[in-house]
Amino acid sequence: MKFKMLSISLLCAVALMGCDEKPANSLVGKWKSDVSKSLDSMHSMKNIPDETKAYFEKDFFGRLTIEYKPKTYSAVLEGEEGIKPDEFPYRIVEETDDYYIVESELLGAKFNKKLFKDRTCYYELTSEWNFREYFCRVD
Repeated sequence: MKFKMLSISLLCAVALMGCDEKPANSLVGKWKSDVSKSLDSMHSMKNIPDETKAYFEKDFFGRLTIEYKPKTYSAVLEGEEGIKPDEFPYRIVEETDDYYIVESELLGAKFNKKLFKDRTCYYELTSEWNFREYFCRVD
């Protein structure tokens, strides 16, 4: 009986080893700016000046890829893939079925941003007009 209890205890201890770390969050992976979805969102906003629309329409979206690792993220612009990007710390403060609240740090300042989930993409509200820039999973 003693041997059985010891065996069960050891099995439980082995099973629990490695459970200290949380599993990777659902943000981990590569996400690329989506031209079509982002432009559709921008065009749905009626108060954006024509000059601003023209700026965003000219190869602005679709060039940025963001890679989230478990504790850091990096961003690469199309055409700069050979350059090793800087990595910045982040953590997910809150995750629901609808959004992430992500705390990041840049130049010593911490800030939170809200990333809204949309099937295999997420979006964040961009610029003073609050249209959506979409990033869709590419890996």
